[in-house]
Amino acid sequence: MGLSYDDLSLLRFIQKRQSIPLHKVAMQFEKNEISIRRAIEQINLYSAAPMIEIKKGWCLSRVSYKEFVDFIKGISMEDYASSWAERIRVVIVTIFFQGYVNASSLYESWGLSLTTKKQDTANLRRLLSDHGLQLVTLKKKGLSIEGDELQLRFLVIDILHPLLEFTDENRIEARFANTPLEKQSYDQAADCLQKTSGSAVEQLNAFLADAGLSLNYPSKKFLLLFICLMQSRPIDESMQLSYRLPLAPLNMHFSDNPRENRLYNVALSMLNFSRSLEFPFDGRLWQTTEQFAEQVVASLPEPFSIREEFLDELYSYFYREITLSHFHCTFVDKTVENTREQFLNLYQIIQKYGVYFKAAYNFSFMDEHFSTLTLLVQKHVLRNRIVDRHRKKIVVVTSINFERVSFFLEQIREYVALEWKGTFNINEIHRLEELEYDCIFCFSSRIYNILSAQNLPVIRLNFFVSQEDIDRLLTRGFSTLKHRFLTSSFVLELAGKSEREIVEYLKEQYGDYFV
Repeated sequence: MGLSYDDLSLLRFIQKRQSIPLHKVAMQFEKNEISIRRAIEQINLYSAAPMIEIKKGWCLSRVSYKEFVDFIKGISMEDYASSWAERIRVVIVTIFFQGYVNASSLYESWGLSLTTKKQDTANLRRLLSDHGLQLVTLKKKGLSIEGDELQLRFLVIDILHPLLEFTDENRIEARFANTPLEKQSYDQAADCLQKTSGSAVEQLNAFLADAGLSLNYPSKKFLLLFICLMQSRPIDESMQLSYRLPLAPLNMHFSDNPRENRLYNVALSMLNFSRSLEFPFDGRLWQTTEQFAEQVVASLPEPFSIREEFLDELYSYFYREITLSHFHCTFVDKTVENTREQFLNLYQIIQKYGVYFKAAYNFSFMDEHFSTLTLLVQKHVLRNRIVDRHRKKIVVVTSINFERVSFFLEQIREYVALEWKGTFNINEIHRLEELEYDCIFCFSSRIYNILSAQNLPVIRLNFFVSQEDIDRLLTRGFSTLKHRFLTSSFVLELAGKSEREIVEYLKEQYGDYFV
């Protein structure tokens, strides 16, 4: 029968947690407990020692990440049960980089029947049709793809994006835990990526430096892939390019070539930058955003005054996500989990009013959207609740998107006094040398281990802060947040300032306390 992608996802889920109740695993994978037990038995058949044990209703795994990776690397094609979705991804990537694929030879190499190939081809045609693409046959060669070149590029990037890492030495490498078919997809692209990644990194870093911007890790990988494809497969007049977008793209300078620059701006409109960009104004989107915000806030137990800052943040988020959805691309954040359980009432409120965007843009929210919006709104709930100035300076190193990081910061400011100096992804840690800071916050074991190995002052925290986290921070010298000011000192600070200057001063110096 062989191991499947779902089996490996189950193993990684339990391995990452080491210990978790069986019923929670069943809920996570939307299966019953008997099915989970069978899957675990199947996994253990392929290992000399059990990878997972079940004792008294708990799933236990003492496997390290390295052992997990070694286990996956040891899986042969004969022992792997691929799905049709995995197989057609290999076909798409092969066609993109080779021009065509001999599907009969490919399926023969996998030991699969012509019936399976026929069924997969039907699924491939349906997928391509959803992207405005068509499967065609090239005489004496095999299958190829025609249609909207931009949709095809984003489809290929969406396939490759999870399969590679962008190292702190600015190199592209295959992800350690790729399955046999994921490895095959990456290998098809490897030659192109190795040839173009050096100049692509230079172009990317120059753009970010000139614009004074930074990207979260998934967005940086996404844009790097787009640049590599633009360099290896230059745009020409023979290519079909549809500009029928739901929203106008950004208008930034990335390339001196006007046609290329427009395509780059489409990609830029889909990314998660460290600060909100000025997206073009779209009256319908602004009105829909206002309706959504008003209904959500009105449904809260303690409604707050809706300010333009809140609307701007929502507008930018929806602009980006609607553009991503148009190209069927997704950025899934696996670091932050259980948002629904943490804020069930708010999560359900946002679910209720997501229909506004379905009606206006045929944009359906996924859990990823509900979770990010829940954290974004909860951040403003915390911010609007009615000083200690000796705050430790902190930076955050993570791949989590910036909306979620901003919630984390607002949350932790409820407990301790701190000054946030910036958020960086793992391949930007060299930038820490430029900053004055006291401590680094991170959320994952991988990032913690990398930073600890360099003797950096790092603390790993839960994204949803626990009392244990607060106690750990207090023992590291952080102070609890005080909500009182020394009157005489405060009056002296404001003396001689105009009303406008006072407002600006309070926002800059006491942004944690004045809204």
